[in-house]
Amino acid sequence: MTNYLLKRLGALLPTVAVPMVLLFVMLRLAPGDPAAAIAGDSATSEEIAEVRTRLGLDASLWEQFLTWLGRVVRLDFGNSLFADQAVSGLVAEHALVTVQLTVLALAVAVLIGPALGIAAGTRRHGLLDRVLVFGSSVGIALPSFWLAVLLIAVFGVVWQVFPVAGYVSFTEDPVLFLHHLALPAISLGLLEAATLFRYSRAGVLDSLHQPFVTTARSMGLPERTVIRKYVFRAAVVPMVTVVGLTTGSLMGGAVVTESIFSIPGLGQLLLTAVQRRDYPVIEGCIFFIAVVYVLLNLVIDLLYSLLDPRIRY
Repeated sequence: MTNYLLKRLGALLPTVAVPMVLLFVMLRLAPGDPAAAIAGDSATSEEIAEVRTRLGLDASLWEQFLTWLGRVVRLDFGNSLFADQAVSGLVAEHALVTVQLTVLALAVAVLIGPALGIAAGTRRHGLLDRVLVFGSSVGIALPSFWLAVLLIAVFGVVWQVFPVAGYVSFTEDPVLFLHHLALPAISLGLLEAATLFRYSRAGVLDSLHQPFVTTARSMGLPERTVIRKYVFRAAVVPMVTVVGLTTGSLMGGAVVTESIFSIPGLGQLLLTAVQRRDYPVIEGCIFFIAVVYVLLNLVIDLLYSLLDPRIRY
């Protein structure tokens, strides 16, 4: 286990480094000039050139890359080109909001998806199974922004049950915190629940035909016990992988949802940075998402041995 863990940790470096290098190159080669945006529309060419010199954007691409690489090795992304604030502080502040939203959305997905998947898998070809399969197909194909707008229209405008925008921190008021994040979490969680439903249903159908289930039934165990103790435990291993991928996709997919609900999270910060061409902030956000995504996959691999005694590293 220790050797496996050390090898996986060693593989984290190239896994994160390659997309970061590609991101650096693509940002510098993309059209647009952040110096011109900072200087303003009425700035002269001399003023824009002065801003470029101050930001180090007048250096060659190779020189910019070496300077950038030296900072990234120290986990220092510098300051925002527009906010004049440390990128690490900006990312940490907004990432906390995104993590909270992701946890709530993941709770919605995990509570709904696997439970319905088990119910449908144990009643294959029944009315409930057909309705849930059709609903999951719609959920997988449905865009997240469309569901968010629909929830706002129904629960925010017509019924006025939840606020349609804004954010209140948990430390300030836990009730208002949940009240403001309810619609964003539901809009993200329901769509991911459809994916978890598909995998959990497939896992249950596969486990029902395994020899250990036949043996448990032949021993006279109640069907509820067979499902809960044997079928579900066997089906949960592949679902753990999907939950990890779902967590990463939730953090990445929060960009549009946070913009719709005006939530000051990492997605809104990243979207604003892209519009302004704020290179350090974009790189800091992507670095955080990449590290979290890779670490989640490592944790999931380690959980396999705990969930299934047959798995050894």
